[in-house]
Amino acid sequence: MRFRPLNRHILLCPVEKTEEENKSTVLVPDNYVKVKSSHEMYSVIDTARDCEKMTNNDIGREVVVNNGMVEELKVHGGTYYLLLENYVYGVIH
Repeated sequence: MRFRPLNRHILLCPVEKTEEENKSTVLVPDNYVKVKSSHEMYSVIDTARDCEKMTNNDIGREVVVNNGMVEELKVHGGTYYLLLENYVYGVIH
């Protein structure tokens, strides 16, 4: 099954972060939740045909986006991340 974005949306895949090795140990409470950054890097999987700023040439590139605007959809056992094109801060070259 393939998901195709529409209405100026971009289909994204989160870029896996490599955890840097900690040189010191800090104890935190068991219920501690790490605060997410306001921006994250994603890889572009597909773009809607009516996107003006993001095109098929950007597929496979990494973009920096407003993390709070990424929509996570769970459909037929798959997870998809969508974003309107105007919430992309920039493309990594």
